[in-house]
Amino acid sequence: MTISGQSRQDSVGKQLYSQSFYQTNQAATVAHLDQLAKEKLLEEERLAEEKRQEERLAQQQAKLDLESSFYENVITVSNGDSKLVLVNKNYALDSSYAPSDLVLPNVLALGHEQNKTIYLREEASQHLEQLFSAAEQEAGLIFLARSGYRSYETQVSLYQRYVDQNGQEAADRFSARAGHSEHQTGLAIDVTADSVNGQLTTEFGKTAEGIWLKDNAHRFGYIIRYLEGRESETGYQYEPWHIRYVGVEAATEIYENNWILEQYLNK
Repeated sequence: MTISGQSRQDSVGKQLYSQSFYQTNQAATVAHLDQLAKEKLLEEERLAEEKRQEERLAQQQAKLDLESSFYENVITVSNGDSKLVLVNKNYALDSSYAPSDLVLPNVLALGHEQNKTIYLREEASQHLEQLFSAAEQEAGLIFLARSGYRSYETQVSLYQRYVDQNGQEAADRFSARAGHSEHQTGLAIDVTADSVNGQLTTEFGKTAEGIWLKDNAHRFGYIIRYLEGRESETGYQYEPWHIRYVGVEAATEIYENNWILEQYLNK
């Protein structure tokens, strides 16, 4: 082989070696970058999981704090006649309180009988009549009134019966202690329909009547007082049948923000 031929061969060899070295080095660099990317992703996932865990613990602690504060340091309200009066597990009505303007709403009750026993305050009654009428005219839905105003004494008996039947811890999740019931305000009413056989059940929330009520009650000044998923804040189970009159303006703002009454009053 001539010197020139050997030189060309050496040159080609060096090019091939250089190309091979470059490719190997490039592959190593890509692999290294891939590894770094994977490590970064794993670190981000770890941090995200830590954050989620912290949030879960905070929510659990908040729930415990809320539940432990129920019925402690109870305040007796002085504005019982206000349509925005707050009555819950920490704010109570006096045992002697009774609205002075109770009337019989002109609506249907159980059995499709004309209401003769369920009372509400006058303004709440007028708006309930409008709500029932609109449901029938707009959607062909028939609501039935089941329970409105209750006196302090009635709530004493009702709550005690539930305690006797279910124990106090269970009773506190669906029944108010006397003085702490919104029914005593004359501004709250339980409604139902034939679709749930006139019962007060969470299944009502899935019916055409329950869905319409949730989406339209605010137009008539009412709110679904105990929303689904807000049990730790209200202290009560989800009650799609329990509506509370607060006036159209407040009800609309509460509905549009998916608030509970406490949030509206504390805004």
